[in-house]
Amino acid sequence: MGEKINIVGAGIFGLSLAVALRQRGYEVTVFDKNDYSQDEYKDFEVQAASVDQNKIFRASYGKKIHYQRLAMEAREKWEQLGNDLFVSSGMLRVQPTANLGALELETIANMRRDGLRDKLFIKGDKDDELRAKEARWHHKLLDVPIPDLDPSQSFAAVLDTTAGFTRSSEACLHYFKLAQGLGIPFVLGAEKGAFDSLIKVEYGGGGCRIQGIRTKDGVEHLSDKTVIAAGSFSTQLLPELSYHIESSGGSVARFKIDPKDTALWDKYSPAKFPVITWKSASRDAGGKDIGSIYVFPRTEEGIIKIGYRGVKYTHFQTAPEEASFSQEGQWSVPANRDVKPPQSAVDAIRYFVSIFLPEFTDVPFYSTKFCWYTDSLDNEFVIDYCPSYTDNSLFICTGGSGHGAKFLPVLGEHAADIFMHGDDAQTPLRSHWRWRSDAPRVNGLEEGPRGPRNLTGLARTG
Repeated sequence: MGEKINIVGAGIFGLSLAVALRQRGYEVTVFDKNDYSQDEYKDFEVQAASVDQNKIFRASYGKKIHYQRLAMEAREKWEQLGNDLFVSSGMLRVQPTANLGALELETIANMRRDGLRDKLFIKGDKDDELRAKEARWHHKLLDVPIPDLDPSQSFAAVLDTTAGFTRSSEACLHYFKLAQGLGIPFVLGAEKGAFDSLIKVEYGGGGCRIQGIRTKDGVEHLSDKTVIAAGSFSTQLLPELSYHIESSGGSVARFKIDPKDTALWDKYSPAKFPVITWKSASRDAGGKDIGSIYVFPRTEEGIIKIGYRGVKYTHFQTAPEEASFSQEGQWSVPANRDVKPPQSAVDAIRYFVSIFLPEFTDVPFYSTKFCWYTDSLDNEFVIDYCPSYTDNSLFICTGGSGHGAKFLPVLGEHAADIFMHGDDAQTPLRSHWRWRSDAPRVNGLEEGPRGPRNLTGLARTG
């Protein structure tokens, strides 16, 4: 029997690693405060980012070719999984102007480098448009006029046929059942499955080892190693992570189409409508994205989901004394589910709707919410042992930064390599995912509670 491993978190990161470790002979138990055995990952109001009807699948990463390659590795696995968990709807990347931006040009260059240029179709390129027509993709190479421009011009756009979306909640349920089939027990619920504290053993000379976790019901669960894979709640479980990651909220709005409205039902189906991403503004002088908005084709239930990521809002609260890092004594953590996106986000989504989904311009939203991401210092994941504890007794697997879900079928394989071999791991992601206390705190994490994204501050100023 292999080492006993406790994993805290039954989302994308925790599930993927749990399956990979079990397949390598470890005795794995997974804990989560949400009882997914009952709701089957379908309570879309929970704060866990993994619980969602759909997530974008893309391999477009500009200069970050390691994620492009990881995405294509994942795409192959998604196709093998079947069950319609991955939908190859294509993605139309619409630019903020009539010209392709620097990031898009970098992506095209890297895809050409890896032999994927034929999967891209550039609007306005006669050869690409002819290829799109021959490949029956031309109906998704949409022409979108730039508003209020005289003479009229259209936004530049690239249709990427390697892209599409995954059915995130269905995929989590699939991996949940796969894990159960491998003999992995799940301890779930607000008391028996919810993390309370780490079980620490102090050694002379200042060393400290983790021997397991204590859950809210007071039960101690001993293990050889413990994994924190709790997404945007990870800092609250392990305050030592507070320098490395921060919780941020992406704004989400939904419309619902009545199947009886056959024209809309057909127009926005995955067969007819691509995932669309649009940068409503060019990146600022510091290279920061300030305008990204996206929309999915309708789901089988008729839901059209739109997300605004141009501003990912923070929610600063008083940090505990044990936090290794705070700003003015505060840190950002997920807000309660009753906290909804501010008017500025709603206005941005409404403007997007007026351009890309004109039939919904005056239609009330079916629902709005925040999706709570786990932003890292540099959008790289944090998958490594925590150096605060001896004997490699505490492992971290988090920091998805809003782009982790697509890697579900392969993330655990690479994380398990690091878990087992550390610096001798063979994965090319080792250097990108390591614990990096020496990295600068950027990517918005430098803003702190006085920053413009803080929901608490926005509430104070009205």
